[in-house]
Amino acid sequence: MNFIRGTVMAIVLLLQPIVLLFKLLFGRRAQDAPQQLQAIDHSAIVPATVVADSEDRIKNGNNISQQSDDTGSASPSGPPAGSNSGDDDSILFPLPFAEYEVFLSFRGPDTRHQFTDILYRFLVRLKVRTFRDDDELRKGEGIWPSLVKAIGQSKIHVPVMSETYAHSKWCLMELSEIAKRRKQEKGHIVLPIFYMTNPRDVRHQTGPYQSAFQQHDRDFDSGTVQEWRDALNEIGALKGWHVKSKDEQGAVSECVSDVVWSYLSKNDNFSDTDELVGIDDSVEAVVEKLSLDIGGVAMVGLHGLGGIGKTTIARVVYNKISARFDRRSFLENIRETQQQKDGGISLQKKLISNIMRIDYVAPINSVDEGRRIIQDRVSRFKVLIILDDVDECFKFEEILGNSGNFACGSRFIITSRNMKLLSTFNESRCKLYEVREMGPQLSLQLFCKYAFKTNSPPQDFTTLSEKIVMTAAGLPLTLKVVGSLLFREEKSIWEDKLSMLEKAPQKEVKERLKISYDALEYETKQIFLDVACFFIGMEMKIAYYYWRDCKFHPVNSINILRQRSMLKIGDDDEFQMHDQMRDMGRAIVCEENIEEPWMRSRVWDDKEGTELLLNKKGSKQVKALRADYHRSFLGGMKPGQFLNLPELRYFEGDFAEFSGDFNNLVPNLKWLRLHFHYNDGQEPTNFDMSNLVILDLKGSIFLTDDWGGWSQIKMAKKLKVLDLSHCTSLIKLPDFPKSGSLEMLNLPAEITSFSSLSSMELDIENLWNLKVLNLKECALIRVTGGTIGMLKCLEELDLTNLQCNNWKQLVIDIGELPSLKVLKTIGVKHIPSYFESNTDDEEDDDDEVESEGEGIEKLPPSLKVLHTSFRVANLSELLELEELVVENCDFGLEIPPVGDDTNANSTAHMWWKVSKLKSLTLHKTKFIVVAGAAPSFDQLRLPSSLTTLNISNCPYLEWIPTLENLNNLTELTITKCSKVLEVRGIQGLTSLQSLMIDDRDDLTHLHGLADLMRLKTFEIKESAPLSREALLLNDDSDDVFTPKIILYHIDELQGN
Repeated sequence: MNFIRGTVMAIVLLLQPIVLLFKLLFGRRAQDAPQQLQAIDHSAIVPATVVADSEDRIKNGNNISQQSDDTGSASPSGPPAGSNSGDDDSILFPLPFAEYEVFLSFRGPDTRHQFTDILYRFLVRLKVRTFRDDDELRKGEGIWPSLVKAIGQSKIHVPVMSETYAHSKWCLMELSEIAKRRKQEKGHIVLPIFYMTNPRDVRHQTGPYQSAFQQHDRDFDSGTVQEWRDALNEIGALKGWHVKSKDEQGAVSECVSDVVWSYLSKNDNFSDTDELVGIDDSVEAVVEKLSLDIGGVAMVGLHGLGGIGKTTIARVVYNKISARFDRRSFLENIRETQQQKDGGISLQKKLISNIMRIDYVAPINSVDEGRRIIQDRVSRFKVLIILDDVDECFKFEEILGNSGNFACGSRFIITSRNMKLLSTFNESRCKLYEVREMGPQLSLQLFCKYAFKTNSPPQDFTTLSEKIVMTAAGLPLTLKVVGSLLFREEKSIWEDKLSMLEKAPQKEVKERLKISYDALEYETKQIFLDVACFFIGMEMKIAYYYWRDCKFHPVNSINILRQRSMLKIGDDDEFQMHDQMRDMGRAIVCEENIEEPWMRSRVWDDKEGTELLLNKKGSKQVKALRADYHRSFLGGMKPGQFLNLPELRYFEGDFAEFSGDFNNLVPNLKWLRLHFHYNDGQEPTNFDMSNLVILDLKGSIFLTDDWGGWSQIKMAKKLKVLDLSHCTSLIKLPDFPKSGSLEMLNLPAEITSFSSLSSMELDIENLWNLKVLNLKECALIRVTGGTIGMLKCLEELDLTNLQCNNWKQLVIDIGELPSLKVLKTIGVKHIPSYFESNTDDEEDDDDEVESEGEGIEKLPPSLKVLHTSFRVANLSELLELEELVVENCDFGLEIPPVGDDTNANSTAHMWWKVSKLKSLTLHKTKFIVVAGAAPSFDQLRLPSSLTTLNISNCPYLEWIPTLENLNNLTELTITKCSKVLEVRGIQGLTSLQSLMIDDRDDLTHLHGLADLMRLKTFEIKESAPLSREALLLNDDSDDVFTPKIILYHIDELQGN
């Protein structure tokens, strides 16, 4: 028997190479839907993005035995055969949709079961097609040509350079090939990872790399060795990540995968506007019903099933026509808001904030008071107001007052699932529009945009796609979610999901959406439920602190949710979620225990949360809880209410004041949101904040300096975020945690009396880890404990509308901040020093607070976003700048010439050095000066990277630079620049989609409109006479759309 067994084993061993060769030759599957990605300009992105394109796709195959690398040969012609290993050290073979997006090169013994596996799993979760190159699996040289081909077709490569990386000739040959491609072909990106090794050793071949090359010098010819050295010199000098310990592996892998996904999502030729399939007719119908050219006040009500696209249509109409109104407001999720305590007041405050353009609205005591404020202040403006997702609880006149009292020309758009509700408005007040299900062809097109990133399915997926589309019943949300779920999946997965969809009841949208939820991993499910229950509208980076302390990987999970259309991120980086998706998430939590809310993981309903505390019913299942102390006679937060909540991580209490001996009742609390509306002077004791990560006291108007909680906070060791914004009763700042853990700090705003300012100072002694400092609208006297320039980790600094009596001292060394990316200084006011001691109100009234205009002598070169009212003396060093806003600047924008020649005659074709600038806004800026030349803006060429250009209220500006080189520009606005008579180079704006000009006497010539093949909207308000020739558009365009031309109050069109 042993003889037979031995013979069989020998035969198996002999056949293994043959089987392997057979698989390599015939294992590839046909590519179903190749997807080309645009080339990447390495100079235009942060060198941390990893993408690769290849015709090969690798899939897990049979396990093979591991072999050590490098037997050595005098002059290798190529690495041995081998490919990337999967999680089981198996050879990977081609999959459908076989184009690689990430190419990993690493040394197996160093990182395969550690960093590289972690990074690989992160990428796979995001459905990123990853070529994992494992040098230990190479057995011969047959695969080298395919590997070279894969490297050549790849656009982004990730070499993980570890301690013994240079000992592998195969790693060095791959790196050499990567470096060669990067140098010879535009668009190849290299993102190096320095794993447990010094980047200096990589660049200079010292340390462990020196010993490796001593051996290579003996084994290989000098030309080959020098090529390897050159590759290490080049790649080692690039920016990347330095992993110094195993504890950093997860964080770095998450960061790498985030950058990968971010790049892919930006460069897959698909954007949010692409989801607007078949929406044009609906938009035009709604606009027509609004009767914009007629005076008076008008309403349009959109009704239809949930998830059918009512909000999307309302949003598109809002974006399309909002510029015609004095003020506008989009009130979302009204049904959800109204269910909360004082929901009507919340809606009123948001509307007042939007219309009056203020961040903070003083407390409103009743709906009646709010309505009076709206009628007195808001109704004076011609407004556009969207009321999204209303139900029978919403009473228009109760919240907003009589619509007839609003200014002439005001318009309201209301969306609801309930047509009967909208019908309660008589026909003359509210015109109805029904949003219907999408037809089969449009449904298929929308589905394909998410499943394939194309308008139609590949041939062998057509039947499956059509069957899946039929199950969606024409609902856009379902089509997007299911399409996103199936993106880059094999046919077997498609067939499985189709079976599940067909079993779901036809009318049960939630059951179909839940299929996507069920496909998530545990961690991503928890993050989804957190957002659905608590974090909609929350700033993303704040929630990240919470999840990371829960040992989650939020960046990866949020990217997965976004990829699957289960979540969106708004313009202000806040979480957004469709109401159907939100309701589905909350229903999942309710199903944890239908009858007993205190046995669920999350209690988001403040009424249920308040009852839970009142009855002391909590359980260890409760992880997150919201309560409203205004609803009951709880008398504030008391220790007894938290006896049964040992696992509580998140607590939100409104009208809350807590006192008593908590005796470490909530040891796992990580996020505490308290909104004080009174202060009884009592203090909490033994309140364990050792695990507290976020403390949000925003809007606690009665929070004072003597609050007992400050002593507890001072000792918090893990506190990352402290929000004191709009705590208007504070007259001095508390002591910050001694641990130096704070990374995000929002300070009080809206201080109403200068008499309290003598105590307001910022001590930065314990803020050495601070990344975000928000002093917006603060009244700040001085900085103590050092200078702002000492905050070396600071990334964002918001000084908008800051009132300060020592501006120079505040920003004296702001240019020394090496990490600063965002700086906002619009509206900074200089408070005269006598305000420190002056108590005479009459004198205060006689002296105006003056705008500080001397500017900042030196700006940090790391800046990506700059909003300022100051003189910008030199932009030439801001090479990373992506967004520039110059507003209310009386001191001008000075633009230096490029190169050494500053002769005025040579500046006609100059380029800004800020080659990454994407958005430029000039508003109320008196003049623009080109250094070394006559003060004329027309001598300047703007950077071709611009996508948005907005020049408004610049009455001294006489010329606009030629626009002929701005081939990436999509939005152009030129308004209220009365001396500008001509805009040149419009014909070069090949990507322009939106053009707006207005104000009488602005322009007389707009040559080149006929060449704008992608123009969608062209708006002219109160324009001077334009030639008919200037308004001719190209009739030969093959695009599916034609530009919408909107002419307001045009006196006449001149003939030729």
